[in-house]
Amino acid sequence: MHHFKSSLVALALTGFAVAAAADPLTASVSVEFDNPIFNGSGYDIVSITYRLPGTGTNKTESVAAGRFQGKATNLVNIDPGVFVDGVDDMFLYCYDVYESINHGQSVNYIVDFNGATERTLDFLGAVNSVLSIGKAYSPYAWLHPTTANQGAAIQIGIWESLYDSGAWDLGDGLFKATGLDAATKTAWNSFTGAIGSTDALDIRYTMVLRNAGAQDMIAGDPPTNVPEPGSLALVGLALAGLAGSRQLRRKAPRA
Repeated sequence: MHHFKSSLVALALTGFAVAAAADPLTASVSVEFDNPIFNGSGYDIVSITYRLPGTGTNKTESVAAGRFQGKATNLVNIDPGVFVDGVDDMFLYCYDVYESINHGQSVNYIVDFNGATERTLDFLGAVNSVLSIGKAYSPYAWLHPTTANQGAAIQIGIWESLYDSGAWDLGDGLFKATGLDAATKTAWNSFTGAIGSTDALDIRYTMVLRNAGAQDMIAGDPPTNVPEPGSLALVGLALAGLAGSRQLRRKAPRA
């Protein structure tokens, strides 16, 4: 019986060690953006100024700020269940102002599940809290703005979180934005005003899609890295068995 217990403990511990040591496989997905790309959400035309990487030069350009929509295809090492609204309704925001994206374009992305910055997560947590007022809190509220101006403010806030630091001020710093609609400005003030009094979004609810030749994107992701109940039971069995084997060794009579 003691041999059986030791074998069971060893098997459980071996399984736990393999699971802990396994490297996650690289996940990738192709996104076919809608045409128009802001399908169903709308946008606000604004002027943004940002610092070109590796230089002291600023660039100013007119852009459409809003939530993108597309379809996920060619999934590799990624389950369809990680797409919040399904593979046919994928909602995304630009996470890279240095590249471009076009209506109807198809882009192959590498998925980075830990790519969101702390500042971005602070902002998205505030957005979720504001958009969840009067209803059940949703970690995906930032993906579901109810107006085009809210979507525009979320996109601008994501850029501000990514390319600037310190105060959330669109008129100062390394990232600036002007020409916002009044309703976009109102949404911006509401979101940024909640930062500091709300919890940051857990990074497990996000994923960043990266491509060297096209705009990176940030999207939602239901957390799937929590151990399954069976795995937790296996670990518990291993630990309990280990404790039991130690007690048996202590009680074993001396020769």
